[in-house]
Amino acid sequence: MGKRVLVVDDEVSVAKTVKFILDAEGFETSVVFSGEDCLKRINSESFDLVLLDIMMPKMNGWQVFEELQKIKPGQKVAFLTVIRYSEAVKEKLRKEGLVDSITKPFENEDLINRVKAITSV
Repeated sequence: MGKRVLVVDDEVSVAKTVKFILDAEGFETSVVFSGEDCLKRINSESFDLVLLDIMMPKMNGWQVFEELQKIKPGQKVAFLTVIRYSEAVKEKLRKEGLVDSITKPFENEDLINRVKAITSV
């Protein structure tokens, strides 16, 4: 059984594409389409990594990230985002518990390598 990854993205096509890519690499990938559904899944299941979109309606990725830190401290979270962060912002986010930030659009190989690196630690 592969490492478990939860993909959280309100864009169905993006979420399904990430799932397809990671499943092909042997990950056990689940998908939810809202922050609320992410928090429900996290309460009932364990994941090696949460790939979290930032720009979502109702509850955005930042809010979900803050809640995850409260209910499941130490949960590995990486943002899937169209925003490019400066090194200073990335360092601040790492201190707050974020393990990575993967910019959309991404190259499949980059996504795979980064997820493998995160989940192998």
